Amino acid sequence: MKIKTDFLLPALVLFSTDGYALDLLFKPEFSFKERFDDNVRMQIHPKHSNFISTLSPGVMFGYLADDNELNTRFKWNELIYSSDSALDFSEKLVNLSHKYQGERLKTDLAASYAEESSINNQLDPTVIDPTQINEAGGVQLLVPRNTKSVSPTVTYNLNEKSSLQLGYSYQDVAFDRAQNLINNINYSDYSFQQYSATASHAYTERLSFNLTGAYSVYESANESPGIGLFNPFPFPVPLRFYQTAPITTGFSQKSTTFTYQAGVQYLFDEQTQLAFSAGIRDTTTDSTQFTSSSNPAPELNSRSSLSKNTIGNVFSASLARKSDWGDFSLSAGQQLNPASTGQQQTSTTFSARGRYNLTERLSTGINANYLLSESISTFSNDTSRSNNRTFITLSPNVQWRWTPEINLDLSYSYRQQVYEANNQTITGDSVQLQFSYQPQINRQVK
Repeated sequence: MKIKTDFLLPALVLFSTDGYALDLLFKPEFSFKERFDDNVRMQIHPKHSNFISTLSPGVMFGYLADDNELNTRFKWNELIYSSDSALDFSEKLVNLSHKYQGERLKTDLAASYAEESSINNQLDPTVIDPTQINEAGGVQLLVPRNTKSVSPTVTYNLNEKSSLQLGYSYQDVAFDRAQNLINNINYSDYSFQQYSATASHAYTERLSFNLTGAYSVYESANESPGIGLFNPFPFPVPLRFYQTAPITTGFSQKSTTFTYQAGVQYLFDEQTQLAFSAGIRDTTTDSTQFTSSSNPAPELNSRSSLSKNTIGNVFSASLARKSDWGDFSLSAGQQLNPASTGQQQTSTTFSARGRYNLTERLSTGINANYLLSESISTFSNDTSRSNNRTFITLSPNVQWRWTPEINLDLSYSYRQQVYEANNQTITGDSVQLQFSYQPQINRQVK
């Protein structure tokens, strides 16, 4: 399908110079996924299984020029649950990327906006304490997540072997919480921004080194309405004389982190690459917890603030190989990441991925992942240990390229999750069949 319309000509003139070629891009796409899951929310005692249907139409358009390219992608995910209609959701995702490549200067810009489904998989409180409210009584199952992000980078080649890269990233995450259920979820809005600088040097054609310094700021806050007891008399009285008043409890947290890393990359050959980096982080966290009431009850108002400094290690390691028969990769890492629990989390990960080509169109593979997530908190009475967890997934799959436009993917996933709060093992199984269609469309060169 060639794009050749009169209304595009004025726009193309703006990009036109002698010998300047502009390739317009337009790619519609569609995928359909059907998944069976016996434990969607990863609970100790799941109530029922679900068939989840996902319809995903989308379109990508942009242009490709001699020294730069622009891609914009719009995608819609319609999620339909067979047994939990309350989890049905319409996801909207928009992504934009721009790349420029000059003689020495290179720039990359990525931006996105997303409205996504976020299913609360915190443990049902009745499992830990039967006196607490149960799921039917008010634990919010679906919390829509709105994410805005932008990340520009600039790379300058000092010479043939050395380069300097400057980067910035910003992410803003907000959750649509029902006000009457805000006490029963751990989702807190947060923002995260990071400035980084990386110097790289190619010692040989195969061996290169890099140094990275980064500064990041994480901010999160939340408030919860409730009811508190107060003494209306200026002298001690029995509990039965106490009255109730509306109160608001909440917290705010700001963390600043300096990270320093050194890394090395080595190419064994054109198909095999090893990369490793390690360093330290220095994090300072200022937190405030408060309780306030509009009613004149001084004993209901309180505020406490703490500041804490923590030092931790960060590292990443990967080994990847590509060949005619397929590919495989191994990776491990530890980083400090922003989280919706109101604190940042230290994530330790190990993963393995392999793919083997049975024929030109048929391949099989397996993915394995291990995640240890630990919250970083400043308050000694904080319950963040309930968010610490170990999550393991194992997923074999088969992929069939039916035609150049149609792909089929069949996979099985086994999930195992352990929360530190109760040390009980939770498992889940799912089977997924995905059909994807992307028509082959020609490009019109101007």
